[in-house]
Amino acid sequence: MKVFISTDMEGLGGISSWNEMTGKESWCASLLRQELSLVIDALLQGSDIEEICICDSHSRGENLLYGSFGTEKVTHIKGYPRHSYMMEGLDHSFDAVFLLGYHASIGTTKGGMDHSYSSSCIYNIRLNGQQAGEVEINTYYAGLFGVPVALVSGDDVLQDQLKGFLDVPFVRTKEGLGRYAAKMYSPERIQKEYALQVQNFLQHGPYPVKKITTPVTLEVDLATTVIADAVSVVPGLQRTGGRTVSYMSESYDDVFHMILTIAMLGGRFAQYT
Repeated sequence: MKVFISTDMEGLGGISSWNEMTGKESWCASLLRQELSLVIDALLQGSDIEEICICDSHSRGENLLYGSFGTEKVTHIKGYPRHSYMMEGLDHSFDAVFLLGYHASIGTTKGGMDHSYSSSCIYNIRLNGQQAGEVEINTYYAGLFGVPVALVSGDDVLQDQLKGFLDVPFVRTKEGLGRYAAKMYSPERIQKEYALQVQNFLQHGPYPVKKITTPVTLEVDLATTVIADAVSVVPGLQRTGGRTVSYMSESYDDVFHMILTIAMLGGRFAQYT
């Protein structure tokens, strides 16, 4: 079995704001290693694992020290920029995708550090008219390779948001009280929850592969009109309002990479005056 783990940090237990996430060796980085270790240990004990590929995907993907997990079965993707960012390295050979430390989409009440691919330049993303956050966007990308998302971790707000979209094991790490406030669970509780939900993953399934209906219409509301001024120069991207751009394609791969393009280019103009 091969498992691909895309990691973020906002949904980790113990973290309530971006102020805490400074430096490669911040205590938040140690929390990421800790939660990953729980998943890796449970997978290695419960199944015949060929590879666990960790895609370090918070900020510039430099949150994990090389050789952190003590097993040759772990591979590690790091650094930025990269072609498929949070999903770099995923291909048809994997059996499952885990989304660890994820968060609610932008504009979600009480969602911890809510955003959708860029907290500085993107206000909202819609796919075929439906609001989409990073879980939905990345789940559809996994579907291009026929790989199901089979485990997610994050706060209770994300868990509620995913009802009706994903019915897979979920590790609730905390309860959202606001964008920068949360009720934290103990490490011991989170450890038990990971052990339980990895076992649920191994014992149940198969999990459905999520594929989006094509053609896909992408709409992105930007934070300011100057960001829209900048990103609307991208070929194929149409400006449909002061802060809104849209794109349509038969290929979700193209749509996914257009989202990344908007986030990378738009972020350069978030503080532009």
